[in-house]
Amino acid sequence: MAPTTQDFVSKVVMDAAGMVAIRLCSIGNHLGIFSNLSAGGPATSEQLAARMGLNERYVREWIYGMAAAGYLEFDKQTRKATLPAALVPVLVEEGGPAYQGGLFKMFTGLMQPFNELVTAFQKGGGITYDTYDKMFWEGLEANSCVRYRNLLVSQWLPEMPDVKARLEQGASFADFGCGAGRSTVELAKAFPKARFFGFDLFEPNIAKAKANAREAGVEDRIEFRVHDISKGVPEKFDIVATFDLIHDMADPKGGLRALRQAVKDDGIYVLMDVACENDPADNEGPMAVFKYGASLHFCMTTSLAQNGMGLGTVGLPEMKVNEFCKEAGFSTVRRLPIEHPLNVLYEIRP
Repeated sequence: MAPTTQDFVSKVVMDAAGMVAIRLCSIGNHLGIFSNLSAGGPATSEQLAARMGLNERYVREWIYGMAAAGYLEFDKQTRKATLPAALVPVLVEEGGPAYQGGLFKMFTGLMQPFNELVTAFQKGGGITYDTYDKMFWEGLEANSCVRYRNLLVSQWLPEMPDVKARLEQGASFADFGCGAGRSTVELAKAFPKARFFGFDLFEPNIAKAKANAREAGVEDRIEFRVHDISKGVPEKFDIVATFDLIHDMADPKGGLRALRQAVKDDGIYVLMDVACENDPADNEGPMAVFKYGASLHFCMTTSLAQNGMGLGTVGLPEMKVNEFCKEAGFSTVRRLPIEHPLNVLYEIRP
């Protein structure tokens, strides 16, 4: 039976409730309320406000909202809120495999340039990187940290035995569009003989990448530089990689040509991008909504701001990867047999 008008009204209400819940989670994450409840145990709004130096009235309203959304347990007799144990890995354990705090930060920052996005709909163009609040960049880094810390070395790299063997032997590895350097840092921790380089055109990313390398104790074997791959490549490397970069680029075909120049003739190019279908209409379900929202608010619009192709978040399916890589001068493309809701990886040879 076809959905009725009332069915769609109910859907809007439920979607709006989810939006509000994410906003409340963002507040709890940003202020450290979830962490306090986890470490300090159940508390009334008065106790929690006193423990954290917050305004009790705001804390009380937040608790009611989070309990209604299912993120907190609330005892009506004691008036105490409890963070369920099963939610601790999701909301508190930063960097862990289930952690979602980065998503809260990312979407809080991602949604802020509303008027700029509406203007782009009306007049074209897009939104530049420096428009986004630092919370977006912090959230993006936290999200990527979860993947790289928990999947890159332990699960994804074993599917690329040649890459792993070369890193063990001391190969040179260049990460183009390295962001805050989380992928490079994780690899450097695992392969002390290899030499690592990270390049990104956004200077704040490079500053954060250097700080992350120092914190991890691997700054002696990673060199991070501000560099725009569209301006050419600095040298040739045994292995080059791009993690969630190509679909964002203003000129993805030009970027792939530059990457072909950056990798040695007997080298390997590792491409990670967003998992998507060849026909955009075949991307379905909650992850598709997530990806299209990210595309409109960042991936597509930042590319168009540079007069670029504007591929968008789901703009690089396997069909285009093969097509673009062949045009760039690569000979073989192998999709790795990994299952991930957001990403797909390819091992590509010159």
